[in-house]
Amino acid sequence: MNVVIWVQYDTVATQDKAKGQSLLKPAFAALDKPKGSVNLVGVVESVAMPINQLNTIDKRELANINYDLVLVTGHDVDLAPVLAEAKELGLDTDKFVLDRTVLIPGFTLEKYKALRQSDLSILSMGWWAGIAYHKLGLPELSPTVGMFTSEEHFMNFLPEARWHMKKDLHFERTEYNADLGISYPIFWLDGTQWFMNSFTNDADALETWNARKELVNWSNVLVTMHTTSPAVLERFNCLPYAKKACFVPFETELESGFYVDTKPYGGNLLQAAEGIFAGAAYDVWDLLLYGKKTPLK
Repeated sequence: MNVVIWVQYDTVATQDKAKGQSLLKPAFAALDKPKGSVNLVGVVESVAMPINQLNTIDKRELANINYDLVLVTGHDVDLAPVLAEAKELGLDTDKFVLDRTVLIPGFTLEKYKALRQSDLSILSMGWWAGIAYHKLGLPELSPTVGMFTSEEHFMNFLPEARWHMKKDLHFERTEYNADLGISYPIFWLDGTQWFMNSFTNDADALETWNARKELVNWSNVLVTMHTTSPAVLERFNCLPYAKKACFVPFETELESGFYVDTKPYGGNLLQAAEGIFAGAAYDVWDLLLYGKKTPLK
């Protein structure tokens, strides 16, 4: 495999940002299995950073180089502007992948391409959708990113989610969270309560919700939640969604029940569910693409 490394910085990158922890080394190691299977054919920088003293080539030369994958690395990179720049240069954007994405167990470029082309919408009870989109560098085609609701309200929302999202959000109040050190708005949607904890004011939260709900791809929806209740899991398993995953701290034979070990996370079920991207018991690619509960080999 011929690989190009694309080092990405924004136009206000600072020396501290540029020297921040990079995922490049473990990401390159993940690609280079078996060892020696990856050939580095070039390094480019989106913005010249003299402090790095990298042996780079001009990014415009990529059009004349034979490569299989462009590994994008940097400080918490957003893939969208990289793809926009690559498109302007006439490059194959399907070959651009974030360093954090190739670290997801089971990664292949074929699976990643299929997922990017599928326009997946993830409706989640908590932060799972936002983490998935961030890890994958995919557009956030869901209004439930950056917010959470209760188990009861999410189960009331899911059976008629498309209908509920046609209704208007109604601002209730702002609440201060001492753990996060922030105040965030709380809304009601047709009888269900939503805590917009990624927003500091109700206007931004409302604008983002309204924009993202129009992006939902109802032909390819994955719904996710977590619960400690076998009864809730049974109800969830009966929901009319082709792809669904409920993360639980107990073994289950139900198709939509995904057991996760909470011990490494101090008993925190939400964190254990998020840990699937670091290599839990299941193939996250099969979950995202097909809704399948495939054990990792």
